[in-house]
Amino acid sequence: MQTTTRTSDATMTIAIAGAGGFVGRALRRELGRRFKIVALTRSLSRSPIEGEDEDGVTWRRCDLFDPEALAEVLEDVDILIYLVHSMSPQSRLTQARFENLDLLLADNVRIATEKAGVGRIVYLGGLGKAEEGERLSQHLESRREVGNTLGAGDANLTRLRAGLVIGAGGSSLRMMVRLIQRLPAMVLPRWTTTPTQPIALVDVIRAFEIVLKEDDWSGTFDLGIDEKMTYGEMVLRTAHQLGRRPFTVSVPISSPKISTLWVMLFSGEPKSLVLPLVASLKSPTLAEPNRLLERLREDQPLVDFNTALDDATRNDAAEEDPRRTVRRQDRVVINNRRLVRSIQRMKAPQGWSMEKTCGEYWRWLGRWSRPLLKVTCTPTEDGGVARVMIRLFGLIPLLHLERDETASALDREIMSIRDGLLVRKNGSDTGRFEFRFVREGGVTLAALQDYAPNLPWYFYGATQARLHLLVMGAFRRWLRRRG
Repeated sequence: MQTTTRTSDATMTIAIAGAGGFVGRALRRELGRRFKIVALTRSLSRSPIEGEDEDGVTWRRCDLFDPEALAEVLEDVDILIYLVHSMSPQSRLTQARFENLDLLLADNVRIATEKAGVGRIVYLGGLGKAEEGERLSQHLESRREVGNTLGAGDANLTRLRAGLVIGAGGSSLRMMVRLIQRLPAMVLPRWTTTPTQPIALVDVIRAFEIVLKEDDWSGTFDLGIDEKMTYGEMVLRTAHQLGRRPFTVSVPISSPKISTLWVMLFSGEPKSLVLPLVASLKSPTLAEPNRLLERLREDQPLVDFNTALDDATRNDAAEEDPRRTVRRQDRVVINNRRLVRSIQRMKAPQGWSMEKTCGEYWRWLGRWSRPLLKVTCTPTEDGGVARVMIRLFGLIPLLHLERDETASALDREIMSIRDGLLVRKNGSDTGRFEFRFVREGGVTLAALQDYAPNLPWYFYGATQARLHLLVMGAFRRWLRRRG
């Protein structure tokens, strides 16, 4: 096979989104020796490191929910490695399913890489295939959707797909080890019969090194060890490796909710992490043969399960997540900022631009909320909406929004939140409400972002926040009838 290798890796800049995660940390250490690495962090509590850290990595803080700011951060980047999962909320109140958050972030990355001129994206997604007559779990479907969205832009996409990655510090392995260590007996639900092929972290890193050094790796490549096993066999072999012999009982049920509560109780991991992972275990995660796996085997044999597990558990595999302290500190900052993010998925009628969808929304809201609210729209020269005023009984100004002329485009219409009785002064200068059309999948996202409510926080959560969900649900149904 003919390959094109770059002559000078040191002159190439690679950015890692998700650099603080399990795989991201390992990539920073290994790639920092060969490439110029820029690590992107969403953390609000960590002070940016000036210059390079001890691994030769340059850190940059960025908000992935802001494609304009992200494009500035990526201006000198050749390749972006995308490892982000939106399982940790970035606002004090988040009204959004994780798949909608992930979709919006992926589309932001598509926009930002196009603006910055990034040539390639290397994305690590989930491995999984639905059995006949069944659907992929929402978690794995979201990973597929993210990959498709990243690939819809100008940058060439390399999509690596992996199931359980075995290495010290991995959240999935940590959960399994904690369950084995803390439970004298284990119930094995039906999903433990699902076949899987895990992969060692060192082989994932080797795969990244290959596709980064050579140009002809566009496409999708599955990663997995040679051996196939079930999740139940994986649990028992891990228990044996740890010197444990728990009593196990197989049961013919598979309830993600019950399994999630069980795992949360005995692993200490949050629901936002456990639920998507448990729900995805019903789908087989088997690697399809491909030239990247062949290349990995040609260079050296893939690390087998027992060896990978031994390396990962040599120290304490159930040790505390190194990011947990940072997350706690971030949570303090997030709570003090008191901002809201609310994202809903809907389907606009075919042929509607986002400018039209946005305009129809404000006109519909005016009709739907009469006589309580009066919605006044100032039109643009081409028939869009330049300015919106919402008044209680037509008298008291509640919200004032203006079109963001710079950020709005054919596939997104953005209204900046300026002021009003419902807006906290000095709360946020980036508050906005937007409609976004995502090319891949043809869905529309309605997103309220960085909104600083003026009502007392808990009163807001019980009143205005719930009303917003009610309004967006009603508008979604109205769009469906129009379509």
